[in-house]
Amino acid sequence: MNDAQKTIQMLNEGFAGLDGCSALAVSGSRTSLINDDSSDWDLYIYYDRHITREEREKIILPIAEEARIDASFFEEGDEFAKDGITYDLMYRPVSFVKEQIDRVWVKHIPSLGYSTCFLYNLRTSSFLFDKAGLKEQIAVLDQPYPEALKDSIISYNRRMMSGDGEATWLKQLELAVRRKDFVSRCHRLAALMASYFDMLFANSRVLHPGEKKLIGYAHALCPLLPEDFDADMKNIYSKAYEGDLLSAVNTALEHLYSMTG
Repeated sequence: MNDAQKTIQMLNEGFAGLDGCSALAVSGSRTSLINDDSSDWDLYIYYDRHITREEREKIILPIAEEARIDASFFEEGDEFAKDGITYDLMYRPVSFVKEQIDRVWVKHIPSLGYSTCFLYNLRTSSFLFDKAGLKEQIAVLDQPYPEALKDSIISYNRRMMSGDGEATWLKQLELAVRRKDFVSRCHRLAALMASYFDMLFANSRVLHPGEKKLIGYAHALCPLLPEDFDADMKNIYSKAYEGDLLSAVNTALEHLYSMTG
């Protein structure tokens, strides 16, 4: 058993014995197709009674070499380091699983840029204990990707990327370039490309793996990529701060739209 496995086993024992703690899963970078030694360990604790800061400290602090309790920026969570490895712990109510599946998988409600990321996170979770039967709920994601979900993600993101109106990602990017507003230029490009990849993964009927290593994931997960995909990506990001960014983006969008319809 290596250092990470020992640490995770201690966490597992601590949370499994805690009243109101329903499940613990490992997911994120370490369980993905593309990971490396710099990847953190992401652990998700599901509860039917909110786990207090004091309860978390009693489990984490005796293990950690350094820790930040209540590091809650995106989800409620803690983080700590041990043996040169970083662990991120995130806390979710058990209802989170059903809510995400119902909203996206069943009702086909899209988002801008990251429509199925939570579903990917659930689908790639490895449970160390599961008192709530969450694995059985998540098993629905093994079924074929809903065609209606694919269509809704592509339509929704395409409208925001370059549809009618003054507030589309592309119009905002054009304005930032014209103003020589480099902060806005970077921010709008990031938003536009998030929608690009949301459409790309939906078109292949695969769950969106998140915001990291997306070019690698596109090659690993998508059986069909837009024409000149790698060249388009290189062209866009080589011009992210200087050069004819709009021409590079429009070329990539033409290739994406010709594939997605």
